[in-house]
Amino acid sequence: MNNASSYFLPVVISLLFHGLLIAVLSFGWEAREPERKPMPQFVQAKLISAEALTPKKAAPPKVDLREQRRQRELERQRKAEAEKKRRAALERKKKEEAERKKKAEEAQREKERKERERKEKERREQLERERQSAFEEALEEEEELLEAREDTQAVMSVAQAIQQRIESVLSWPPSARNGMVTEVKINFVPTGRVVAANIVKSSGNAALDRAVLTAVRKVEVFPEVAEVAREEPALFERQIRTTQLIFRVEGLRQ
Repeated sequence: MNNASSYFLPVVISLLFHGLLIAVLSFGWEAREPERKPMPQFVQAKLISAEALTPKKAAPPKVDLREQRRQRELERQRKAEAEKKRRAALERKKKEEAERKKKAEEAQREKERKERERKEKERREQLERERQSAFEEALEEEEELLEAREDTQAVMSVAQAIQQRIESVLSWPPSARNGMVTEVKINFVPTGRVVAANIVKSSGNAALDRAVLTAVRKVEVFPEVAEVAREEPALFERQIRTTQLIFRVEGLRQ
């Protein structure tokens, strides 16, 4: 566009110049020959080639090598910075992942530790319960043994008292001989009264067996039995309500 403007002005000037020249020539011609017919006016134009009117191609700009190097350096720095940020983000992600893994492992170890402590506590408590139970069982057994021993002693004491009372009124018959044994079963009521007496093992001497039964019925009421029935009714029911005694003939002069 600028090249066309630069050609336009010379063309206009050239046309004006030729027009002025023609006008001067025409005026001078008329002064010398006033009667001559005017010649037709011709406008002379200068032929301008198309090449002159065609704008020339702009010359390629000069290459600035320093600018290119600067741009390349900036691009390299940009890529390096981007790579640095990428690596930093990757490293940060790895650290975060490692930290999460570490915390998860620590949490798992803590959970396992608490579980072990819980199980150990339960085991100790179970052992303590078992020891306590064993101790209580042993204590109960010991108490039962003591009670049984005491009961046995009490029964033996009552049985001895019963037998002594019977023997105190027992008279051996003339047919009795040393070494003869009679076993008798006696039934009591809680008042200590005898309600039944039977021979369970005969001595072989009917007179001796009758003498033992007669002595039992003669005593009739035993205060020792009534005392046990009053103070320890369970013991009375278990071992004294029905009592078996053995009477052995001893100390007779043959």
